[in-house]
Amino acid sequence: MSFIDLHVHSTASDGTLTPSEVVHEAKKQQLSAMALTDHDTVAGVREALLAGEKEQIRVIPGIELTCHFLGKEIHMLGFFLDYEDKTFLNRLEHLREIRAGRNNRMLEAFQRDGFPITMEKLMHGNPDTVITRAHFARVLVEEGIVPSKDAAFQKYLGEGKKYYIPRSKIRPEDAIRYIREAGGVAVLAHPYEYHLSNAQLISLIENLKEMGLSGIECYHSNNYAQQSAFLRELTRKYNLAATGGSDFHGMNKPDIQIGIGHGGLKIHESLLEELERFI
Repeated sequence: MSFIDLHVHSTASDGTLTPSEVVHEAKKQQLSAMALTDHDTVAGVREALLAGEKEQIRVIPGIELTCHFLGKEIHMLGFFLDYEDKTFLNRLEHLREIRAGRNNRMLEAFQRDGFPITMEKLMHGNPDTVITRAHFARVLVEEGIVPSKDAAFQKYLGEGKKYYIPRSKIRPEDAIRYIREAGGVAVLAHPYEYHLSNAQLISLIENLKEMGLSGIECYHSNNYAQQSAFLRELTRKYNLAATGGSDFHGMNKPDIQIGIGHGGLKIHESLLEELERFI
């Protein structure tokens, strides 16, 4: 029996392992396939694909796009992308510029209040990384300002907190269209991370289905078994693919391991076959 992980991050965004190191970890866990799904970038995909050839593990070119729907930030996973598509890359560059502007405003706000945060500390030796709020959280922990990244979000970085600055809002239909036009398949990431009621979640999925959604991430490190079972039922009801992944970030989420999440996550490779039917 073979297992996979379709939600993994590297140093191309807010993970702590390089793309090739992530692939090596997946091989150590004896996974048959993994998807590199960095935030708003495919910069690590080529390195991951080359490492996959070396390690003899299948690597799926992927991404995780941030968008907004009815006032909620939601994330859209894309799989089987043409990561060299010029139109797609131009769109990602535009997103990167938007994110950079938001990051600069957040940095200025922290510095005005005397926090010892600099762009160099945020980049952490990787000038090409896509900086996210997780990078700010890491520096706040390293400087001894908060005891954990969770505390950083609860006190400073979460929605509604003093240093939270929203980015320009990309609509889900745009995220789905970007993914589909790059040859990919769009999947709603970790639905229970949005703290919606079941009725709200069903409404969201019905709307996204009309926009071109192909799947739901039913299995995730933070899901309870009954939540995953409910999401799986929704995929059957709405004729959507079911996917799953650990949401691995290396030491930025030290309690989540690739392929197994908190220890009990197992994503069977049959889900990858199911997803491929939506290409």
